[in-house]
Amino acid sequence: MDQHALDLLQALVALPTPTGFEYDGMALLSQYLKKAAVPNLAIDVHGNLRACLNPDAPLRVMIEGHCDEIGFMVQYIDDDGFLYMCPLGGVTVPLVAAERIVIQGRNGNVFGVFGVRPPHLMSAKDREKVAPQEFKDIAVDIGARTREEALELVDLGSPAVVDAGWRPLANNRVACRGFDNRIGAFIVTEAMRRLAGEKLPVALHMVASVQEEIGLVGGITTAYDINPHIGLCVDVTFAADAQKDDRKVVGDIRLGGGPVIGVGPTYHTTLNRLITDAAAATNLTVQRQVRGRGTGTCAWAMRLSRSGAAVAQLSIPLRYMHSPVEVLSLDDAAQTIDLLCAAIRAIPADIDLRPPQP
Repeated sequence: MDQHALDLLQALVALPTPTGFEYDGMALLSQYLKKAAVPNLAIDVHGNLRACLNPDAPLRVMIEGHCDEIGFMVQYIDDDGFLYMCPLGGVTVPLVAAERIVIQGRNGNVFGVFGVRPPHLMSAKDREKVAPQEFKDIAVDIGARTREEALELVDLGSPAVVDAGWRPLANNRVACRGFDNRIGAFIVTEAMRRLAGEKLPVALHMVASVQEEIGLVGGITTAYDINPHIGLCVDVTFAADAQKDDRKVVGDIRLGGGPVIGVGPTYHTTLNRLITDAAAATNLTVQRQVRGRGTGTCAWAMRLSRSGAAVAQLSIPLRYMHSPVEVLSLDDAAQTIDLLCAAIRAIPADIDLRPPQP
């Protein structure tokens, strides 16, 4: 991955983009695309970032990666100035105990911590359940002494994320919160930048979508509007190399093993074959992940919009999903960009996506 792209990724994941509050991330990506002279840039009424190359071509291809991450909102403030949060997306409550938090306050960032009870004050029975199981059992301390002081800094509904940033690991791997799925939004953005100067046989619509974590919202609305013939969704998937028993559930997916192609009833066999052939032609190694039913990604949204697109899923292996320490391989991310570009270039304008006719 070149330094220009890497700088964008680091800047993107440094921004809080909790579901429903993605604008700062969309603004950053749009500035990057604007500098690359990518045309037809717009942020729609829902907050999705969109761009299009060669819009008059008859065959419409939509590439999508969602830009939201899991997070929190301020739900309640007690008389002593402690905050209680509600989740935005699939937050595992015990994982946030003793974590730092950054809240988008009235006048900028407000920092706090999810407080925990000292072990000295716990009974033996209490120590068996140290981590709280529900948000109502864990308070955020921002240093306020009263409810009034807290309300000078934050408001009910203020969004927040765990304050956990970019940490390089060995072998070109990185830990950070919110790779799910800012990495996908980054990949479709970088692919669009690379393809901007090329003559494509298709109309290429890029979407960095909103609110995937609470119901595929942006994927549904943009797919309805674009009405693509082909949908290529870029998201993360479960790596099973750290928790090996999970291989029986999600397959033998490993960091550093390359992009993952989804296989199953949701995914179009002709499209998958085209992607696999493009990988072979560019000497890219791919992994395959079998899914017996629709997944919780925007591939499902594109598949079911209007009369339905032919869809494929390209995924980046991710460890510790929906935690503050998600880990991925930058090599896998770079290869996914290469594969996405190669697959788009390989789509013929007259591709027939139908099965043999009677």
